[in-house]
Amino acid sequence: MVAAIEARQAGARVAIIDKGQIALGTNSALSNATFFGPTRQYSPEKYVKDTLRTGREINREALVRLVAKEAPHAFSLLRSLGLTLVEFQGGYYIKSVRPDLIPGITLVKALAGKIRSVSGIEVLTGVYVTDILKEEGIRGIRGFAKTGEEVLIHAPAVVLATGGAGALYLRSDNQKSMMGQGYYLAAKAGLELWDMEFVQFYPLVMAQPGLPSLLLYPPYPERARVINDAEEDILEKYGIGNPSEAHITKRDTFSAILFQESIKGPLYMDYRMVPASQWKKHPLSLLARIKFDFRKQPFVVAPAAHFFMGGIRIDEGARTSLPGLFSCGEVAWGLHGANRVSGNALTETVVFGKIGGRNAARYALTHRMSQSEPKALLEKSSHGISSSPRTLREFRQRMREMAWRHAGVVRDEKGLREGLAKLGKVEADLKGIAPHTVNERIGKENLMSAAFVLKAVLTASLSRTESRGSFIREDFPRQDDINWRKNSCLKYDWGEGRFSLRYHPIG
Repeated sequence: MVAAIEARQAGARVAIIDKGQIALGTNSALSNATFFGPTRQYSPEKYVKDTLRTGREINREALVRLVAKEAPHAFSLLRSLGLTLVEFQGGYYIKSVRPDLIPGITLVKALAGKIRSVSGIEVLTGVYVTDILKEEGIRGIRGFAKTGEEVLIHAPAVVLATGGAGALYLRSDNQKSMMGQGYYLAAKAGLELWDMEFVQFYPLVMAQPGLPSLLLYPPYPERARVINDAEEDILEKYGIGNPSEAHITKRDTFSAILFQESIKGPLYMDYRMVPASQWKKHPLSLLARIKFDFRKQPFVVAPAAHFFMGGIRIDEGARTSLPGLFSCGEVAWGLHGANRVSGNALTETVVFGKIGGRNAARYALTHRMSQSEPKALLEKSSHGISSSPRTLREFRQRMREMAWRHAGVVRDEKGLREGLAKLGKVEADLKGIAPHTVNERIGKENLMSAAFVLKAVLTASLSRTESRGSFIREDFPRQDDINWRKNSCLKYDWGEGRFSLRYHPIG
């Protein structure tokens, strides 16, 4: 949405294409609307230092410094939309219009309102993009509409802003549609994927049967506890201390501890000792709409897949290696390194949304398209057994369980190899499915994307024999700067059906 606004202001005709709905269908809508970045009390240099430290020094420093420089302009854009930004140490958060409304909803509704008010931006929802079309540069996109009609849109510039792939995991706080489509599209267009082993897990997410899989936003009330069936205080047992601080400074360790403890049995968030006065305040006020007695009954929690640090390489202009293709947000790589500072995801979307939209418009306005028909990189066949909603649901469940077990919070060589072997069978079975309805076609496309991304995560994870940031190898528990302070780079061979992997030293 930010890229569209910026591209239109630069004079381009713009179309936003979404398989669902813009705004409320995004992960941003589920966020706490926190933006990490320089403020009057928090210097750009401190921001750079903290982002690099959290990323374990494998970030692209040029992008980190660019965000430090451009973040104030991003915050100004948000204020221009009528949003209230409240400053804190290390950034700003959006004040929600109501205490029982997720702040992210306030944020995305303001952006969607701006989109509706600007002439020259066409919104196309219910369109599933299957290919980025190219010849010597970008030619447009191909896909299909929810009516079943094929869609072909000619354009000299495309901005890929699809989000990540958190929903391919059994436990995730992402929207259910976040299955890695952007990575899959980019790879089919010939692009490489960087640092795909680094997946951030959020420590405390609802896992109670019958409740939504929502993350529990900090700050956590002082008298809140995380307990097991024996009512043992897990935070106290491991010396985690204040969970609000641990969420920021020890998120990986926190997630790993909860993951290992949850293998022994369920863990619960216990709010029974929280004073009544706290329930009308954010973030506990957000629970008011959920039909569950949180004040009297502990509920199951677990870590969940939250954010992908890896993705498509971009330069300081949000350009990819394919002329005319730009990228921004979670699908792009470089800012976060081995782990992401809380709040840096939204800052990244606005900073690179502005840059990507502006540069895509300039590119489009200076590169006229010929009248020749663009060609798809990869044509798909649809021969094989008929699919059914049940079959696709079963595939999805198998995939999510496989990701959680073999590429989850804590990994090891045995599990990674087992995951790759199992995934090969799933991929072969998926290719043999022939969808008969639009929904079945969407289901298959989602699963093909998810399988591809899971293979990337498993492949990159198997080769990195250390632990760093969000990446935890049980069999290699220490960070190894001598051998592993470098970035992984995956290139897919569509003929062979496998990834090749190389590494690039930092610097």
